Amino acid sequence: MVTAEVALVFAYAAPLGAVPGLFAAHLLTPSLESGGIVPEGLTLVVTPLPAVGALLLLFPTALLAARLAARKVTTVSPTAAVRGSSAEPAGLTGARRVWALVLLFSGIAQAGMPFVMPGTVGSAAGATSAFLLISAAAVAGPALVSTAARRAVSASRSSRHAATLLALLNSRGFSRRLTTAIVPLALFLALGTVQTGVNGSMVDAAQVQLRAGLSADAVLISPDGVSAAQASDVASAPGTEAVLASSMVPAEVRVDPADEVGDLAWEQAGLRAVSGSVPELFDVGVTAGSLDDLAGPGTIAVSGESLFATGKGVGDTVDLRFDDGTALSPTIVAVYDRGLGFGDYLLDAATLPEDAPVDTLFVRGQADLSGLTGLAGAQVLTVDEYVTEAVDGAASQQELGTILLFVLILFVAVAAANTLVMLTSARRPELALLRRIGTTRRQLTSMITVESVFVMVSALVLGTLSVIPALVSVSYGMVGGFAPAVDWPVYGALAAAVVLIAVVAMVLPARLASRGRA
Repeated sequence: MVTAEVALVFAYAAPLGAVPGLFAAHLLTPSLESGGIVPEGLTLVVTPLPAVGALLLLFPTALLAARLAARKVTTVSPTAAVRGSSAEPAGLTGARRVWALVLLFSGIAQAGMPFVMPGTVGSAAGATSAFLLISAAAVAGPALVSTAARRAVSASRSSRHAATLLALLNSRGFSRRLTTAIVPLALFLALGTVQTGVNGSMVDAAQVQLRAGLSADAVLISPDGVSAAQASDVASAPGTEAVLASSMVPAEVRVDPADEVGDLAWEQAGLRAVSGSVPELFDVGVTAGSLDDLAGPGTIAVSGESLFATGKGVGDTVDLRFDDGTALSPTIVAVYDRGLGFGDYLLDAATLPEDAPVDTLFVRGQADLSGLTGLAGAQVLTVDEYVTEAVDGAASQQELGTILLFVLILFVAVAAANTLVMLTSARRPELALLRRIGTTRRQLTSMITVESVFVMVSALVLGTLSVIPALVSVSYGMVGGFAPAVDWPVYGALAAAVVLIAVVAMVLPARLASRGRA
């Protein structure tokens, strides 16, 4: 019966999700192109294979979950079922306690990763601590909810508001039921808060690294590229001490040397090709080798994070391939740690298979570049202006991640609201009984409102406490600070959404269920 029900659900859900999803994929094409994930002008082909693959993954998962959920119900004796109908057990089994503790300590350990391994890799590991802590709260949820409700009952014993006391007693007696509603809301809050916090920290770290690493006094950029004549005028201008020409070149980097033929062994990357006084104008935080050796064909400097888990270092090679099919393997001459600000790959422009247009000139000195007649169409920026523009561009490249995050948290929000609606609607017999013994509809609404407030507050507390270690660790790993990397406007919006979902999804079904005469 369980298998048949799961199959029936999928028979309805599959077309409802797959058909709109296949056609909505075209809406993401501009974001994929702007993020450099797919080439411009790509035409997506509508095929049922993604839907089939999703079904092959989701159906066995749903079937396993349904069977595990039904297993406990089918093995309960009639006597135990009658005892459990009055109130749910709030205690945890030994195995559940062990799992909760394992998840708790694993989350704390993950949050400490950036203190051992600063940078994006350690911060990414630290960010996952929020989900481990949320999972720990989910496993220990019944005990946590029951304890919170029991304390709330004790605090409200002297209250004359019967609806409040009854709501808290319900929360204490049916803690497992409320846990299934609280955890999705806490996950909704944690997911959005952590992801936006990580994105913001990466942008802040890029800004800090650029400001600390640029020794230029002015930056010249041109939408059409800086010509050789313009570069010569700048270099020869009175007051110019050093000039560094920079070009951003798209390429692919081999990330899996063991895979000789598969395209999955390669990933898109932006190479910064430079020529000029690199050590004088760029302080990229060299940890091995020297930028002085980045002065000829076949040389490259890489960020330490791009080499993570590859076992490579100074003296090894990096496999590159370009859009025209040209492949190169330049030798690593330096490793640095300011990859967020300067990019993961710096190479001498002479290494490129063909000349790339210069898009930026970094200039040190007090030269008056605005007076040069040969700079028509070019823009001269201060370092602060350049950093701001570069950071704004990096933030705009996170558009795709923001869209996918919005879709994911929208799905979690719908799932949480649906859970609350079903739980409240299933209490129709309970609400009808309360009406028969004299409870007014207003009192029932007050009772459900108090329960919704309890759910909302519990979700906000669990979600917030779960993300604090992650956000502190991300902040330390990215910028070296201990202030939680919170995007407060986003957090406020998510918290408001939790309040709205909890109240509307519980109070409205309860009012509908309590219609009619007592």
